[in-house]
Amino acid sequence: MKKITLSLSIISFVCMLPWSGSAQKNEWVEQVIVANGNKYEVTPPFDDYVTVQTYDPATGITSVFDEIKTQSVQDVVIANYKIYVAAKDSIVVYDANSLQRLAAVADSGLSRLFVFNNRLIVTKKQPIKRFFVEILDASNLSLIARVDNISGDCKGVVSTEDSIYIAVSGKLPETEGRLAVLNHTNWKLTREINFGTTAVGINDIYSYGGFIFCINETPHGGTDVGSITAYNIFSKTFTNYVIDFLVGNGNFGVKNSGIAGNMLYLTLDNGIGSFNLDTRMIADSVIFPDPGFLIHIIYSSYTTDYVNSYLCMNIGNGSTLGLNVTGTTAGDSVTSFQTGLNANAIALDYRVPVAIDDSKTDESIVLYPNPVENRLRIIYPGNSPVTGIIIRDITGRTIYQSHEPTFTGAWVDCSAYPSGLYFVTVKTDSGIISTKFIKK
Repeated sequence: MKKITLSLSIISFVCMLPWSGSAQKNEWVEQVIVANGNKYEVTPPFDDYVTVQTYDPATGITSVFDEIKTQSVQDVVIANYKIYVAAKDSIVVYDANSLQRLAAVADSGLSRLFVFNNRLIVTKKQPIKRFFVEILDASNLSLIARVDNISGDCKGVVSTEDSIYIAVSGKLPETEGRLAVLNHTNWKLTREINFGTTAVGINDIYSYGGFIFCINETPHGGTDVGSITAYNIFSKTFTNYVIDFLVGNGNFGVKNSGIAGNMLYLTLDNGIGSFNLDTRMIADSVIFPDPGFLIHIIYSSYTTDYVNSYLCMNIGNGSTLGLNVTGTTAGDSVTSFQTGLNANAIALDYRVPVAIDDSKTDESIVLYPNPVENRLRIIYPGNSPVTGIIIRDITGRTIYQSHEPTFTGAWVDCSAYPSGLYFVTVKTDSGIISTKFIKK
């Protein structure tokens, strides 16, 4: 494979290698969704609006399937076969299969979206003054709750154990980073944890190995220093790790990072590098270089494909260039496709086969209770001998594995698992069957 060098002279390359999909894993990427802010128009008449497009990795076909008549985009997430887009003053939900609109609602001050147990968590920023988090019904976008007493602008969201964690960057100008903790049963603020001035610029957050990892970007106009905060959800202690790089690209707090395995991929000196979540050190400072060098081309947003170990990167200059480039986490090129301008949000539509069986029967896995809080019962009602059972989390990590030749059912203790989506795979002599469950 050709090592990718993202300079203006070669940034227009097109499909170099096919997106291989998942030959060795049960999951695959069905489609890539990109939300484009397109040309930002300050004064009317407006004629270039937000567009939402899909890219099919199997065929290489890209198509725009909707236009949202507003001027910027903040986030896109995919959950439960639905696509959610936050665009300036609107939240829109689509069916991930038909790409048809299911619901839309007017809103303001939008920042990030996160789906938890059929609830859409919406974080907010200026000009909002009070309720910086809203909880909506993920099916129809109706309002369920507004969260009070959060101290300022909010950004990234994760869930783990019995709580929702939200990055709080505070009121402008930002001076410190905080983490808000919500009770997901009553949607009340439990506490705010102050990480201090070292964590100023807190933006994206992730759950890994019993910790919440926070990417604290270099403040606009600040020195080339950022940090990573590791918060232990059990001991409730934290450590700030200073990074002597320009962290983030100052692109108004959009998501510009991703996690795969034990690696956190983030923007360093306008390029993309990696941070090892186990060693708490920079693993590679330049996987992909600054695409613009002395000209104004940036990574406007990107995410990780943990199934294929790819980085899916939107590149542009905000006025004439919009391109998505896919490369491996080792820095090799894979493919590319055109996007709109200001492609500030991207999400991957992962799919898991609910029932795959080479014997062509109607056998499947029975799980209960689902969602589960403590012990999960897994039953395989088929006739073929079972050779193993595997449970993986959303990042693809194997967190449970058993090999029992006479296995027909098992109890698995899930009480220590962080809240979220998990995938169960049962291997039999006649095939592989996969399904998923939710840990409360």
